[in-house]
Amino acid sequence: MNCFQLLEHTADMGIAAEGETLVALFVQAALGLRQILTACTDIEPKTEFPVEVQGADREELMINWLSELLFLLESRRLLPAAFEIDRLEVDTLGDCRLRARVFGETFDPERHYLEREIKAVTYHRIEVEPTAAGWRAQIYVDL
Repeated sequence: MNCFQLLEHTADMGIAAEGETLVALFVQAALGLRQILTACTDIEPKTEFPVEVQGADREELMINWLSELLFLLESRRLLPAAFEIDRLEVDTLGDCRLRARVFGETFDPERHYLEREIKAVTYHRIEVEPTAAGWRAQIYVDL
């Protein structure tokens, strides 16, 4: 079962995500981030952007992944519709890499709205860990 839910916190907001696999977990976290930004359901996958990030561990990789999605919104005005992770590696030395494609369309104020502005993805209470059913993560963003 893959899912996410939003978590309330004083000036921040969080995502609690679950996935059967680590790849599914990263997709669910991205969907949670999109939900914090907007409740729009009519975002179309018109454009594809490649994303490559790395981190020293799973937690840093998660932060870098979500931060890159925010960067695409800020720099390209890309409102994401879907995410496909092509490669996710976690080696025994802790070096982690992710290669994905983000599908979406340019933000159009006539059709879309942003509910919140996210300043940054934070290290506050970050967790990315295996469970009996797969994987779970907790991530907070600064609003």
